Amino acid sequence: MSMRRILFVEPMGAPSNVFAKFMTIPLLGPVYLATMAKNLGYDAAVMNENILKRGILDSELQKADILCLSCITATVDRGKEIAARYRKARERYGAPAHVIIGGIHASMLPDDVSGHFDQVVCGEAESILPDLLEGKLNEHIIKGERISDLDTVPVPDFSLLQGWRKINVWPVMTSRGCPHLCNFCSVSIMFGRGYRFQSASRVINEIERHRKGWVFFVDDNFTVQSDRTHELLEAIMRSRFNQPWTAQVRTEVAKNSELVKKMRRAGCRIVYIGLESINPESLTKMEKKQTIEDIQRSVKIFQSNDIQVHGMFMLGHDPDTPEIFKATSEFSRKSRLSYVQFSVLTPLPGTEVFTQLEREGRLLHRKWSLYDGLHVVFRPRNMSAAELQMGMLRCFNRFYSLKNALRDYIRATPKGIKSLGDLILMNTARLHCFYPAFMKWIGKIILHKWLKQNKAYLTYLEKLKHGDTSAREVVMNME
Repeated sequence: MSMRRILFVEPMGAPSNVFAKFMTIPLLGPVYLATMAKNLGYDAAVMNENILKRGILDSELQKADILCLSCITATVDRGKEIAARYRKARERYGAPAHVIIGGIHASMLPDDVSGHFDQVVCGEAESILPDLLEGKLNEHIIKGERISDLDTVPVPDFSLLQGWRKINVWPVMTSRGCPHLCNFCSVSIMFGRGYRFQSASRVINEIERHRKGWVFFVDDNFTVQSDRTHELLEAIMRSRFNQPWTAQVRTEVAKNSELVKKMRRAGCRIVYIGLESINPESLTKMEKKQTIEDIQRSVKIFQSNDIQVHGMFMLGHDPDTPEIFKATSEFSRKSRLSYVQFSVLTPLPGTEVFTQLEREGRLLHRKWSLYDGLHVVFRPRNMSAAELQMGMLRCFNRFYSLKNALRDYIRATPKGIKSLGDLILMNTARLHCFYPAFMKWIGKIILHKWLKQNKAYLTYLEKLKHGDTSAREVVMNME
């Protein structure tokens, strides 16, 4: 008897989100679970539509005895579509179909997906996967328990991921949970406020497998416990792992200058920081527990240690007025941020923001594929939805410009570099200093594509501004 085939799929986002297609980092969940399934004796595989750069084929779906989909809110509509195609493909094949969904959206809104899947997994699935695949769990909605010992989670086998050789940024998780309760975030709801982490030796065992490209520590907050972070950084240096890496941190880590210096020595080249807002009232509203002074200090500290800063801003909180766009752009320019990610406040299911806006009747629709941080899906307090949308786009346009790209290129070019040949001979480890210039150039191109792809949605928001809802049907039919 042949092994049962278990196919794990991460669906692609909507075509309208061209930003997400530039750098693709796979979700770790499907790779973890596929690795576990393989270790249990199943024929396991992972297909990530974003990495494949195409949709999954019916011929690929029909071979799966069990299909497992992992979806965020922006991809759950696509997941429903794949589930329906899978059932039809298995029916034509004359074989039974069994489709399971997991991930953050299903965990927060199981009722939204329950009619489309045979089983819905809420929470962390590692603890229940063996019984789930063996058919010992028959409930329609199943609650997974949080893993207390993260060292028991297997080192992900990326060879199970079709197209894995295209990856040049490797996701590595060293912890789960977040002690903070920002009102727009579902991390602490999904993974808890308790901070669970892997041992330093377990992390080293994993990163040493990635000897090309970058490592991205995908922890929601890499530096929650400074003692533990010091231990991990020292282990990285002892291991002589010399690939560049990046991580997500909060502004407060900059208060520990020794830790920042050690991050740089251990190979950190870029940090992603949730700066969120330069409006003090908005920071208070979102319960971020940081000040403008914290933001300014953190940027300076990282830059002074030769670590580039990728600042992440969220526009459209209730205290924000149209003045926020120019102020945020000016801050980004004056702070010399290497990269900036502007997004609009997005009411993701499970968050306090979602509950509030739904209660107040301010959600524009539930077209989930547009809940991606780039489309305004609610009515702001102090401006129209169209004003918020265009304001965010102006922020992108001001930052990702050819003028700024040239400025960054000139700043990054070391003295003595006089030709392209000199650049080619330059130590590749130092080439990351040119990334900000490159990203500002390519970002301009991506922004142009986004505007072209989203004309219908921008028209809808503009009509909505004038009380005309006639374009809503067009929006609901957007791919």
